Amino acid sequence: MKTTTLHNTHLSLGARMVEFAGYEMPVQYEGIIKEHEFVRNHAGIFDISHMGEILIKGPDSIKFLQKIMTNDLNLLEFWKGQYSCMCYENGTTVDDVFYYLEPTGNIRMIINASNIKKDLEWMRRNLSGFRVEILNISALRCRIAFQGPKAGELLNPLVKVEISTLKRFYFTHTDFKDIPIFLAHTGYTGEDGFELSFECKHATEIWDSLLATGAHPIGLGARDSLRLEACYSLYGHELSNEITPLEAGIGWVVKTKEGIDFIGKNALLKQKEKGTSRILVGINLKDRGMLRDNYKLFKDNEEIGYITSGGYSPTLKKTIGLGLIKSELKAVGTELEVEIRGKSLKAEVVSTPFYRNI
Repeated sequence: MKTTTLHNTHLSLGARMVEFAGYEMPVQYEGIIKEHEFVRNHAGIFDISHMGEILIKGPDSIKFLQKIMTNDLNLLEFWKGQYSCMCYENGTTVDDVFYYLEPTGNIRMIINASNIKKDLEWMRRNLSGFRVEILNISALRCRIAFQGPKAGELLNPLVKVEISTLKRFYFTHTDFKDIPIFLAHTGYTGEDGFELSFECKHATEIWDSLLATGAHPIGLGARDSLRLEACYSLYGHELSNEITPLEAGIGWVVKTKEGIDFIGKNALLKQKEKGTSRILVGINLKDRGMLRDNYKLFKDNEEIGYITSGGYSPTLKKTIGLGLIKSELKAVGTELEVEIRGKSLKAEVVSTPFYRNI
């Protein structure tokens, strides 16, 4: 397995390590529930250096990106980021990504760790005719997420920018103490927060400086429960090469107006016009038990979908989940059954997100 630059730091902090996307990563330090609650109430530090970081350079960067992205690149401006999806011709999802428009015209893209090779192959396969260079800088830089309601307050003394001037979804280049960093006001927890990218040689110093603020290290376990409460998609669960962004309930990233053309537009336009046969919904378990990925969902003994993500919500003190079900059953309050270890337990469709503080 591969490791990030901070691997030994995680071990020294007593992290329990697991395999994730080909990397040995910390799943928890002091416990998933404690770490989850600390992010909700204070601030947490996440090593996200396993994720991919790509630079797209050249005079046709925006034109190229518009061909492969479902969102409207006209909404971008210098110093701003945008969430979007790359789709196949049939509308299913190559990956969901975040990218940022640099004042140089270059585009910095953050992609899912498990999809780095696939995404690069897909982008290069569609590069013909564009004056663009694609650089994979994933191994050259490390990435840390600093998330929680206290994150801005704790980060402000460490950087040479006034945090309050950095609007959500915007970014800047600044110094962390005297270390050059890319700093984005983005995150994946449902709390306020920031994401930092920098040369790997500075990883330990930046991590230790953030830890010295009183923030706690957070593993993949709490990262997953935090994003589940906020109902953020996880590739391979809510999105995949079999699920479209419209089925996943993020149709707002699919802009099908005239003048915008991208791979998969025709298929997604048909789904927008006719609706989808299935849709992602929030699920609460009414009986005692735990929702997990791929558990089957039923209505009146008919199988109508499955759980894409599920688990215990430390904030709500109950089991929650997301499920991909027949669209005609999406109304809040619809009663369903979920099959857990051979037993049929009661569940219901609920509104989402379960929690979000931004």
